[in-house]
Amino acid sequence: MNITNYLKKNVFASVGKLLTVSSVTLLLLPIIIQKIGLDLYGIISLTLLFSGVSSLMDLGLSKAVVLLSGDKEISTNKVITVAIYLNVAIVVIISFVFIILNLLEIDLLGKNINLTTSEKYWLLITGFLILVFMLLNNLCKSILEANYFMHVVNLSLALFTPILYVTIYIISFFSQNVLVYIFIPLIITASLFVFYVIYIKLKTETKIVKVNKKHAIYVLKCSVSFLKLGLINSITMPVMRYLFVLMVADVGMYAIFDLSFKVAMLANSLIISLSVPMFAVFSKMIKEKAVEMSKLAFKIFYISFFVYLFILGGYYLLGKEILSFLKLATNNLELLYYITFILIISIGSVAVVEIFYRYFLASNQLQKAFLMKISVPITMVIFFFLLSKVDIIYRFIYAFGLSCVISTTIIFCAFKIENKKLKR
Repeated sequence: MNITNYLKKNVFASVGKLLTVSSVTLLLLPIIIQKIGLDLYGIISLTLLFSGVSSLMDLGLSKAVVLLSGDKEISTNKVITVAIYLNVAIVVIISFVFIILNLLEIDLLGKNINLTTSEKYWLLITGFLILVFMLLNNLCKSILEANYFMHVVNLSLALFTPILYVTIYIISFFSQNVLVYIFIPLIITASLFVFYVIYIKLKTETKIVKVNKKHAIYVLKCSVSFLKLGLINSITMPVMRYLFVLMVADVGMYAIFDLSFKVAMLANSLIISLSVPMFAVFSKMIKEKAVEMSKLAFKIFYISFFVYLFILGGYYLLGKEILSFLKLATNNLELLYYITFILIISIGSVAVVEIFYRYFLASNQLQKAFLMKISVPITMVIFFFLLSKVDIIYRFIYAFGLSCVISTTIIFCAFKIENKKLKR
């Protein structure tokens, strides 16, 4: 495989995704918010609230599929087959838990949120079903990544937001029924799953094969190591969003909170576009070419850092003008601009060192990777309590931002030490 060509495909796909999502967000989102209102947009965002923990719920299987695709002790199809069986088991278990929670009438969104009982019920049902499809989609994406089709994943994700916004915009001419808008993200997420299954069947040699207990244990050992990382990577942001909903209990303010992360993650996706496809490359080549892969990691780091500085400068100069397209009230616009800038600085710094983090994952240094990432929730909790006198939305953003910067520093220093060991 030609690594350069593979990277070019992924960079073009990632940039295309960023430009598409950014353009659609800037053009359609202001119109949509004006047409359906900030509160209804907040409700649509809430349908995706629980999908953020999908990477955690899959027990690290998605990462294990990619890592073990370069393993000589077990075939890729056996790894995928075990992952499919385990994924089905996970869906059954979380379905049972969800049903029990509903029978016990546990209010997962809190009693103070400004939604009717019917809206809350269907929002939770839809959010759960989206979580299930996200679990299945994560496995499909890992199969495609293991087969060097990460650019296809990026292109498919590039279409998700445009299709979502266009659908909402069209529906807004015919209905203002909240339930209709709650179901739209579910339908699109399920359609994405269908696309992945068809593409995998047509373009890869993936198939379900006979496996035994030994194969299941081998995959599980690897996935459990990734699970510990998933507890850090996948749960921090969803938990923060969930706590924000409970503490603020205002779908309009949640919409501002959600928008700040959406814009920041757009910038993050561009920075990280070089690093994401390298996990599969490192997994297959790092054992024989560790020094060469380390040098490549540094090259990607320097490029990522340059892109990071460019984005920061661009947002500082043009951010308010760009966000003004959303046509928010002046106080909301000022708030959105400021907290988004903080998030771009902090989340972007993590994206710059993502290539080093993926190097540790691919070299199976999972314990070290876990220790590097555990700093995020720990320091976030500490900062959250230290900032008790700060307004709640700033309190969340500052605590999260500072924890990200600390994590960035730890990862960078750890890789420098690792590189010195390789040179010896």
